[in-house]
Amino acid sequence: MSTITHADLQALLGEAAQAALAVLPLSAPGTVTGIVDASAAPDMGDEGTAVSASFAGASTGRVAVIVGEETLNTLLMSPEGALDPVDALRPALETVVASLGQCTLDVGVEGDPAEAVAALEGGAVAVVGAGGETLALIGLTFSADAPQVSVPVMATPTSAPVAGGGPRRTMDLLRDVQMDVTVELGRTNMTVQDLLALTPGSVVELDRAAGSPADVLVNGQLIARGEVVVVDEDYAIRITEIVTPGTEAGA
Repeated sequence: MSTITHADLQALLGEAAQAALAVLPLSAPGTVTGIVDASAAPDMGDEGTAVSASFAGASTGRVAVIVGEETLNTLLMSPEGALDPVDALRPALETVVASLGQCTLDVGVEGDPAEAVAALEGGAVAVVGAGGETLALIGLTFSADAPQVSVPVMATPTSAPVAGGGPRRTMDLLRDVQMDVTVELGRTNMTVQDLLALTPGSVVELDRAAGSPADVLVNGQLIARGEVVVVDEDYAIRITEIVTPGTEAGA
């Protein structure tokens, strides 16, 4: 056992935050745009909310998820009625803590975004954004006097013992929250000159061979791949592969 370095913490948080995106009920698709020290975290304002919880076991510390006003409003206007942010954001907390090994996550506490970030002193924050806007922060810090494994092994979210009902209960609360699902056939890079030259009939080559599977993304997070098919004259996707965290690069 050794004390985790700050570089290790940032690398660990980056991987855990990517996995947490799949269960984070954002108001719009987002991506992890950076990992910064907690002291340099963007200001989320006073209209959002934060849910924090302590954890102990293989590692000891605190984890927090801070969302902005739009995401909070999405939770409060759920078709099933207003969702409790503590319950709605718990799956993201669990996913982060699951990356630390066998840990027990305490009951989450809702609070002020600025106070939640201040409580992460010495830790790191993953910034989740889209279109230049910060949608959420995912923060992690370890207790200064607690020994940590220097390179924790990633585990599945269900492997971490949790209090307060577990993943099934919290995911049930989110079942009617709308999330954007995108099917991506491929990508390319173009200069502004090439973009301005586009006309009806122009052909844009993508970075994927014909017949390759398309990517299925939820809130910008790759979760599956599949074949594009036609059902009743509408496009559809037949899932051929479920993508697990850490294997996104495979095709």
